[in-house]
Amino acid sequence: MTARTFFRQFRDKEEVLFAEDDLLLPSLLETIAAPTGPVAAEQLMERALVGLAGRMQPARDSLRRRQAIIDSDVALTGRELAKQARWQQAISAALVERGFDTGDAGLLAAIGFALFRRELHAWLADPSDDAVPLADRIRTALPSVRTVLDASTPG
Repeated sequence: MTARTFFRQFRDKEEVLFAEDDLLLPSLLETIAAPTGPVAAEQLMERALVGLAGRMQPARDSLRRRQAIIDSDVALTGRELAKQARWQQAISAALVERGFDTGDAGLLAAIGFALFRRELHAWLADPSDDAVPLADRIRTALPSVRTVLDASTPG
């Protein structure tokens, strides 16, 4: 591949690390938009995040290498966060289209993103070859959002 061909596909060499993300977002948005009739926010969040996790599961080894590269460079970390912010906006817009209030959609997108990010990073950091699948981690973690919101401080 020549440099010219490469730069027709990618804005810069760092963008290669984030190219797969552009393929995952449409799938996530399709899951949110899928006509299923009335659905509770928690069920929709689980369906969307578990679907995303299922698409990412086979790429665990390459995702681990990618994350190590991103974590080693502040500029790449910033780029990752910027891309995630764009995803969060797109997800929020999809939730509004689905019928959620604008404010609630933004909050749901933020909560879902925080949960997914936490579980993704824990999954990638797990050194075992037989780590709990990401989708199972998401299913287990989702109820913890309610538990955290219901928690009180001691004393």
